[in-house]
Amino acid sequence: MFLALCLRYLVEQLQTNTFNVKYNQKTFFVDLEKRTCTCRQFDLDEIPCSHAIAGIDKLYRNKYKYCSKWYDIMMYKNTYNGSLNPVGDKEDWNIPEDIKQEILLPPIYKPAVGRRKKQRYKSATETFKMSTKCGRCRRTGHNKKTCKFSPALHPYSKKHNTNEASTSCKAQSSSVAF
Repeated sequence: MFLALCLRYLVEQLQTNTFNVKYNQKTFFVDLEKRTCTCRQFDLDEIPCSHAIAGIDKLYRNKYKYCSKWYDIMMYKNTYNGSLNPVGDKEDWNIPEDIKQEILLPPIYKPAVGRRKKQRYKSATETFKMSTKCGRCRRTGHNKKTCKFSPALHPYSKKHNTNEASTSCKAQSSSVAF
């Protein structure tokens, strides 16, 4: 997905490791040396965002060298490198008397007042927003029910002016001869 976006960006190199990346009248400043971008995704995730990837491609460099060391395979393996000792039988535990006598209660839970939120919380890097598209005229921003740009509207629809509809009905009835 990022690579397809990067092809649409206009990348302007300012210095050896700094770029202005333009897309949809928005400008993002990328600094590869400091590993920052004004969209803040490169700063927070420590993985190059699409703007940084466009700048890296401009220099013909390896994108993976700009990822954090925490995403490296060796760091992942070192996480689980140490051994975990089993806890043992409950009868073999040495627990001090003052801790045995202390009573631990669960935290007090007070439910929130009002209706619960049904939509999920979106992350800081998620900016995708869907817009409605009309089924008649294929324009965005409205739907078929509220369309005012349709070439052929039904004569009894509410979008027609009631005065125009009544005059056209009178004109049709007066032209019919009995």
